[in-house]
Amino acid sequence: MKEYAQDLSSLIDNELDEETVINEILEDAELQQQFSRYQLMGDVMRDESNGFDLRIDVTDSVMAAIANEVQKDNVVPLASKVKPANNVVPFMKRFGQYAIAASVAGVVVVSSLMVNQNSVTDPSVTPVLSTVPFGGAAAPVSLQVAPSSTKDEIKEQNERLEALLKDHQLQLQIQP
Repeated sequence: MKEYAQDLSSLIDNELDEETVINEILEDAELQQQFSRYQLMGDVMRDESNGFDLRIDVTDSVMAAIANEVQKDNVVPLASKVKPANNVVPFMKRFGQYAIAASVAGVVVVSSLMVNQNSVTDPSVTPVLSTVPFGGAAAPVSLQVAPSSTKDEIKEQNERLEALLKDHQLQLQIQP
């Protein structure tokens, strides 16, 4: 059978004048179905389906295709209780996990000690990541000022205020 897709498209567009092709289409049921599908596609694209139900039931053809599939021998059915062989002994697996966790923890501790050792050389500088608040305990954020203050008291209050601000910034950095 000759491929008539181009001829069908020409017939739909009213550009086909060959009577032999038209006669072939009229005699062949498969070509008539293809012509009908082409017309339906055109109607849908032009939004001229006029409420035509386009739901197509393909369950029978899908079920037939599934039934005709050949199952390979190396496929294990889902219902089987065959466990794959484990080459790692459970104790060694757990020991390996602990060893990795300990290694990571050791690297974190050593790196934090190295960072702190280099930055603590100047005792007047408060570390940025100090988790202990100024004064050794949690203090209120507000600062109360006495009416009469000396220069030393003002300096101490400024230092305390700076420490509170640094603590507040640290808490903001720690929060997700």
